[in-house]
Amino acid sequence: MKLMAHGGVGSPRELDRHVRMAVEKGCSDPVDALEAVVGVVSELEDDPVFNAGTGSRMRLDGSIQMDAAVMFRGNMGAVGGIERVRNPVRVAAEVYKGPYVFLVGGGARRFARGMGFVSYDTSTEKRREELLEMQEKISNDEELRRMYHMVDGGDTVGCVASLGGEYAAAVSTGGTSYCIRGRIGDSPLVGCGFYAGEHGAVVTTGKGEEIIKNIAAYRCYEYMKEYGISGACQKVVEDFPKGISVGVIAVGEEGTASASSKEMSQWSL
Repeated sequence: MKLMAHGGVGSPRELDRHVRMAVEKGCSDPVDALEAVVGVVSELEDDPVFNAGTGSRMRLDGSIQMDAAVMFRGNMGAVGGIERVRNPVRVAAEVYKGPYVFLVGGGARRFARGMGFVSYDTSTEKRREELLEMQEKISNDEELRRMYHMVDGGDTVGCVASLGGEYAAAVSTGGTSYCIRGRIGDSPLVGCGFYAGEHGAVVTTGKGEEIIKNIAAYRCYEYMKEYGISGACQKVVEDFPKGISVGVIAVGEEGTASASSKEMSQWSL
């Protein structure tokens, strides 16, 4: 098996050990690549140092809305704006098994409850303190009050894997700071935050709106055919203007590779 996971662009390399622990705990003897990536991302969601699952960032109204997605064997499952579940990626994996590919908001939460996912509070003391700081900054800054949308970079956790000649990708995020309820970033959008096909799998992280505009995950997947896996990762990062936060990990026939515009915690097998 070939596998790589990351803790979000901008996460310090000192968190590599957290990603390593998630990899070691999440993918012991998986039956296929999908089980491997879901297992690893679930562990990353359970680690409050990352912005996914437990420890997800709060919106300006104090809510926590999370996005997650998986892709394998030409099929995908995704959830957007889901609340009060411990592991959004496992809900996305359940969506993958059924007739739909993308569920959002209250419908996604009701689906999760129907599949046995109990109500779970993903907030942490650190995130509550950050919320108070954001609200105070907003109240004292006329320009921020007028914008009332994302002014901070986002981050994501993700994993790609190859097993038995098949590729899978999984991604999860708590969104970004300074954003309103209902905002969806790149993470659950196929071709933007993730992609997996017969030649490899890709997961991105960074400023979601810019990644969406660039269709970054699929672009990286296509670049792999011409530039190889390492070259593709580097080229997709170079496609973004300087100063834009972006990172990518990928797996293909050559192995695994990554590139990022800033520090990014990661681990590979």
